[in-house]
Amino acid sequence: MSVNGRGATAPDLNNADENSLREFWDIYESQFAEIGAELADDPAAHPELASFVGAGDEASVAENRERIAHAINDGDWDAYLSDMVDTGARYAEAGLSFSAWFATGRALRSKLVPLLIDALGHEPERLADALRGVSIFIDLVIRAVADSFIDAKQRIILEQQDVLRGLSTPVLELRSGLLLVPLVGFIDSERALLLTGKLLEAIAAKRAKAVVLDITGVPAVDSAVANHLMQTVQATQLMGAHTLISGLSPENAQTLVRLGLDLGRLNTVGTLSDGVVAAGEILRAAEARAAEYGSALTQS
Repeated sequence: MSVNGRGATAPDLNNADENSLREFWDIYESQFAEIGAELADDPAAHPELASFVGAGDEASVAENRERIAHAINDGDWDAYLSDMVDTGARYAEAGLSFSAWFATGRALRSKLVPLLIDALGHEPERLADALRGVSIFIDLVIRAVADSFIDAKQRIILEQQDVLRGLSTPVLELRSGLLLVPLVGFIDSERALLLTGKLLEAIAAKRAKAVVLDITGVPAVDSAVANHLMQTVQATQLMGAHTLISGLSPENAQTLVRLGLDLGRLNTVGTLSDGVVAAGEILRAAEARAAEYGSALTQS
């Protein structure tokens, strides 16, 4: 089994498989456009799957029929399966359901079986081969679509998770030198790492001297969360910023006491407003020290 540059896997077909496909295609090809049009009009079918069922404008129908004929008659599946791979990814990105492919596969089979019986009913062996060919064809198509559809969906989910993590960890500048980080939801190792990275970048970019980490929206603060917070505080201190933790609930405070953690490095205040007031005092003190230092330099 081989994979081409666009991710389509060439099928491993033996002589019997190839013969079954040809038996089925000999009947299907002559009514390819008509069956595609019927399926597109079927309430259970999806017009966006035209490249599979053979619907669409005259040019696209002819092109698709040629790709399938080339695959079945010449054994070169690259063009057709690559098209199915692209289609699967495209429909995943458009938010369409993968179940549509199974529904269309069933609908196509329901159209083809009577057609094959009518054409080959007097030749049972050929009929059996043709019916087997239908199954092989539909399975190959759905397999090609499924792989790219699932890969695209996974990529989309990961991208959305990254966006959500970014939105759930905002770093806001309240005033010059003061940053606010309102945390909501659970804090795991991955999110804590993202928080620390974003916060350090913001401290450097804004030249912040005070940070308020508000955890009012964090439902549970256990040893892992406390350790994450302490690591973040240590990192901000290395960047020259003083960090205050606000919004620690009485329940979470009792939990931390029972855990016996050394929280000496955490500077906590009651509410967010308390944190903003305390941070303002830190900034004023820093500004006063800077003014004294500038004055001393001038006098010297």
